[in-house]
Amino acid sequence: MELMPFLADAVGGEDLLIRGVALAAGLYLFWVMTRAVVWGMLVPRPKHQSIVRWISRAVHVLFRGMAHRARNYAQLDQCLAAQGPVSALVYLAITFLIFVGVFGLLEYGLTGCAPMEALYRAGSSLTTIGVVNASGFLALTVMFVAAFTGSTIIAIFIGFLLTFFSAYTARESYMTKISLLVGEPGWGAEMVARVHRLQIAWSDGEVSRCADWVCTMRMNQYIFPLLNHFRSPVSDRHWTVTLLAIMDGVALQATVIEGKLSTSAARLLAQGAQAFRSLRAIEMSRIVSTEGENSIVGWLIEEQMMGAQPSGAVPDSGIQRADWDQAMDFLAAQGVPLLPDRESSWRAFSRIRSYYFEPAYFLAKHLSAVNAPWSGQRHPAFEFPRAWPELARRFFT
Repeated sequence: MELMPFLADAVGGEDLLIRGVALAAGLYLFWVMTRAVVWGMLVPRPKHQSIVRWISRAVHVLFRGMAHRARNYAQLDQCLAAQGPVSALVYLAITFLIFVGVFGLLEYGLTGCAPMEALYRAGSSLTTIGVVNASGFLALTVMFVAAFTGSTIIAIFIGFLLTFFSAYTARESYMTKISLLVGEPGWGAEMVARVHRLQIAWSDGEVSRCADWVCTMRMNQYIFPLLNHFRSPVSDRHWTVTLLAIMDGVALQATVIEGKLSTSAARLLAQGAQAFRSLRAIEMSRIVSTEGENSIVGWLIEEQMMGAQPSGAVPDSGIQRADWDQAMDFLAAQGVPLLPDRESSWRAFSRIRSYYFEPAYFLAKHLSAVNAPWSGQRHPAFEFPRAWPELARRFFT
């Protein structure tokens, strides 16, 4: 009888039923939260991160409401810069509080103590503070399990934050480096002009390193969707705009200067297109079924880009022909040697860009990226004046 106090001390059947339900609920939630921590932090799988999605949506709505007070993009960026960190901290706090509730249910169901006393014991044990003394086999068992679980969760939290910060640092470090070429905010035509003026050889090795960065960023932000909402420390820099500028720059280099898309350039464009598509799917709470299908899609994009140009109407590239002609005038003014046949260049460029501009525009709008050239429209409430990089600003303004 000493091992089963919830039977010995039960006032009646109703009390026994309530405590039995609490015990069953506690065991079930313990299993659910353990899986959530494992799949969310130790072995991340997006489809198992329901808590992250709910928290991210709630915080996103909250900060969007606050951002409506912004009168310019600098104020908007300053407001939204806190969205990602707040989402991460709220996620960790809610995860820990749910575990407190879980062990409170277990404590109440097994020992029969008052509900508030059960929560007090659970919090004391999980935080390993140990301000509550317990007696009895079951009470001590729950306390020891809770203490082990609490120390384990804290260790996982620390590892999660370190991994998260490393992924963010890796993304921002390369963006800081590449901003010398793409500008701030990034624009593909600015990149081509700077490469020409600085006499930088955009070699296959550099393209491959850029493709490696795209793959790493795609993997990190696919398994840690909260990273999508972490903004750069510079207001005129955003990962969606920078990646789009790199891809546009590579596409322009291949279509208006060289007239041929190299294998390394096609691979970079395919990886970038797949990154945009995967991250858009995450933001839309869609689930890509298998990793194999992801790789097949990227391979098909690369194959189609390297194929012969089809005849017929020019594919939608997300930009107007007049805007593209202005960009060509800008490149010509910077001394970039352009191919004489602009019509063929326009068709080739539009065909390549049609593979990636839609998801890029969606992410730039959804995440309220800086309004850079060729980056689509923003939400009407956040449609601030277009920002140009340095060389383009001198030419267009």
